[in-house]
Amino acid sequence: MTSGTRSEEAAEPARRSLRPRNGRKGRVTLILTAAAAALALVAGWLYYNDNSRVEHINGEGPLQSDTAQGTTSVYAPKDVPWAVTFGSYLLCSTSGEPIVLDGVRYDTAVEPRSVSVKLRTVTPQMWKADVDAGYIGAALGEPPHFQNRKAPGRYADVRAGSRITQSCAEQDREGAGYTELLFVLDVGEQGGFIDAAWIDYHVGGKPYTLRLDWKMVACGAKVPRTVDGTVVCDGEQA
Repeated sequence: MTSGTRSEEAAEPARRSLRPRNGRKGRVTLILTAAAAALALVAGWLYYNDNSRVEHINGEGPLQSDTAQGTTSVYAPKDVPWAVTFGSYLLCSTSGEPIVLDGVRYDTAVEPRSVSVKLRTVTPQMWKADVDAGYIGAALGEPPHFQNRKAPGRYADVRAGSRITQSCAEQDREGAGYTELLFVLDVGEQGGFIDAAWIDYHVGGKPYTLRLDWKMVACGAKVPRTVDGTVVCDGEQA
């Protein structure tokens, strides 16, 4: 699997743009939005954001997400409010040692009505039985009901203590199945824009943070037309 260069794309996104990684950015100090704080309380997650954590990007730590840097944007449908699900974060352990999730943090440039975070597990049997078992780049709707695809899998809320046990070597085998992290946005007139996210986790008692550099854009009145110089919201749903 090559990070950020998959050819399978959902029909809904306005566009999915890639830009090369130009080295690590400075550390981001996250101030949780009200929506993120509410999510933490509802899900009962533990958020760790201290100096003992080792922050890394994809490919440089125990947890891998199969993403690089880029943007996925989705045009707003006629009916508002609406739901959209962003995926493609295929989680696996580079060493094969179990990963224990502590929490997921995110920063919103434009705050949607709400955000929930889920894990989708696709087994080898599901993969073999259904041609629509591929990963979710972006899809209108929320699990397990999407407007234009089936997307079979086992869906569960992410909670502190959720475990990722599949090794990246196993995930790379054809038809092996996978675990996908999903961001589900409930979107109003203003739209929604997650411009950064972090997965806090630990392995063998050592804390880490995987920074997700992929931007998730649900078009709306307050979402900019361009993101990092790329036009993202210049059309509407067919």
